[in-house]
Order: sequence, then C-alpha cells, then structure tokens
Amino acid sequence: MTVPIVSRAVARSLKNPALSFLNRSGSANRGVKQLLWALLPMLLYCPMTVSGANNTSPASSIAQTKKPLESPIKYANVVYRSENRRDPFINPLLVIKRGKPLEDEEISRGLPPPGIAGTYIAQATLQGIATRDTGKVAVFRGADSRAYFLRKGDKLFDGYLKDIHDDSVTLVRETKLRSGKILTQDVTKRLRTP
Repeated sequence: MTVPIVSRAVARSLKNPALSFLNRSGSANRGVKQLLWALLPMLLYCPMTVSGANNTSPASSIAQTKKPLESPIKYANVVYRSENRRDPFINPLLVIKRGKPLEDEEISRGLPPPGIAGTYIAQATLQGIATRDTGKVAVFRGADSRAYFLRKGDKLFDGYLKDIHDDSVTLVRETKLRSGKILTQDVTKRLRTP
C-alpha cells in the first residue's frame, strides 16, 4: 500500500512547477532522478508512525528499541608455551621476582673500615661539644669505644655530620637504594645530662 502512495508522490513532485528543473533534459535531470530512486527504498523501509495514536510510556519504548548492535568479541583460547624462552609479551623490567618485596632494597655497604669512618650513626654516642677558635668540635665515642673529634662535614659509615649546636648535633643518614635513589634522614643527637 505504501509503494503506490510514494510512487504517486514522486510523480507529482516531478510535475510540480517549483521542481521544473527536473523536467529539463540533460545530465542534471538524470542525476536527480537517480537520487530520488535511490532514496525511495529508504522511505519505504522506514516505519511510519502516527503520533497520538498509541500513547505508550517513552521509557518502555526506549527500552524495547535498545538492542546491542554488535555481538561481544570472542577470543580464541591460545596458550603460549615458552619452552625455556621468555614470553615476548611481558616486559621483563616490570616482572616482580617471587618472594621479594615491591619496595627498593638498600644496597649493602660492605665491611666497615676501622675508626670513626666504620661507625654507624646509630652506634656513635655524643660525648661532648668543644668550642675553639676555628669553630665547634663534637666528641663522639665510636663502635670501638674510642673518642673521636669531628667537625662539620666529617663522614661516618652511613652518613656525615651536618651541624654542631651548643647542646646537640645534627647528622644526616644516607640510604642508597638499588634503583639509584639516595634517601636522606636527619638524626639529632643530644648531650646526656646527669
């Protein structure tokens, strides 16, 4: 029933004086006619709805018209067998070794040398502070129970002396990690008062 109605509408539009350019002979006329005949199946395929005839809720009509356009992608179950080769799809830099923590580890410093250069900051005990003409000097007792006189900038096994105050000293503990980072931590040691 819709085919004769549409074909009559197309025929009437060709006789319309406003569309007189379609009646001319030539390539323009042929192109427009081809366009109209190409649009005809689309007009026939589109469902015609009458507004107000069927008052259904818009939510139910939307729910009925929503359908998936494509089916979900299905992958084949392909198993990679390495046969003692590394997996080319895994980044070896991001692989976490089993049994090791995710955090960076501290690099071993090796065997400590003798003297104050081999004393950890935690092992050093502040014994006193002396003031001289050249500046302040801190007296430390090392891991070997000997007294050492340190000035600002002198090194211990895991850090250095940063600053000397009247009743305390500030030491900087350095931690070297495997990733190359160096973490620093300020440690304050005070004089013991009786």
